[in-house]
Amino acid sequence: MKCRYCPRPLRTAESKARGYGLICGRKRGLIPPAQTRQQRAMTQVTPGMTPDIHPGQTAIPIPIQPQLPSEDLTP
Repeated sequence: MKCRYCPRPLRTAESKARGYGLICGRKRGLIPPAQTRQQRAMTQVTPGMTPDIHPGQTAIPIPIQPQLPSEDLTP
């Protein structure tokens, strides 16, 4: 199968389904240009600590166990 805009053969299933190739699609604005990878952050990120957490503690709170009322068995 050939591209509808040029004589190049279509090789991928996606191009064949569209009827045109990647190059012709980008030239005509039918396919958006490729995105560049994001650059690394320019500022160094330092881990922050919340005031409720001490250096030896974990940030995940432990579930609170329910306290049952104590029964006084003395009459």
